[in-house]
Amino acid sequence: MPHRTGSQRAPVALAILSIIVTVAATMGPAAVETRAAGPLTGVVVAIDPGHNGGNATHARQTARRIWIGNGWKRCNSAGTATRSGFTEHHLNFMIARGVQVRLEALGATVYLTRTTDRGVGPCIDVRGKFGERMGADLLVSIHADGARSSARGFFVMWPGLVKGYTDDIVTESARLATAMRAGLRGVGLPIANYYARNGIKTRTDLGTLNWSDVPAVMVELGNMKNSGDASRMRSRGGRAKYADGVVAGIRRYLGK
Repeated sequence: MPHRTGSQRAPVALAILSIIVTVAATMGPAAVETRAAGPLTGVVVAIDPGHNGGNATHARQTARRIWIGNGWKRCNSAGTATRSGFTEHHLNFMIARGVQVRLEALGATVYLTRTTDRGVGPCIDVRGKFGERMGADLLVSIHADGARSSARGFFVMWPGLVKGYTDDIVTESARLATAMRAGLRGVGLPIANYYARNGIKTRTDLGTLNWSDVPAVMVELGNMKNSGDASRMRSRGGRAKYADGVVAGIRRYLGK
């Protein structure tokens, strides 16, 4: 074979490199997708962190009345807080982000109704419609309660029948609520001792649920006025447990 000079070898090397790059560009993403595939690959989840950081200073905007299918409700509100001033809107957002990270690590696509804790709204009808708009398989709205100090624990609410609004999601939402309760209990969180029956309740007066066209639940993760619940909510470990419980409930509902 004739000896090739350096200048002769260069075009050959470049040609080989071009082939390698072309093959990598063609096969690389597929290979990465295969490696990254998890049990929730292909699942789309909508998460609604209740309230928002700017709601308290925009009372006029959040007071706007919204039709929910069987009555009128406020666009939104500021939410509650612990006795030390740790706000519900901030808690909701941190837990929602924790849920998002966990679900995405399992392969799911996750969308949040708000991506910061400094805005205003959105209104309850926008939050409710968000799941369908994003092509989600389900919607979970995350909240915390502000009841008497002796009250503690979580409860899950799902939409009752509001004709023309929730007809198509009542049955699946009930199943999601049952799964969510099991997920939260499974990580050791206590069921509420003051509201709902065994941690689960049907509601027809919640705009976020009434406006949803995908299976939806609203979770009150605990009572911010209770010292035990508040302590858990303020701690990183406690918030991780709440996020773990929500993810467990979603996976139980999906059977994945």
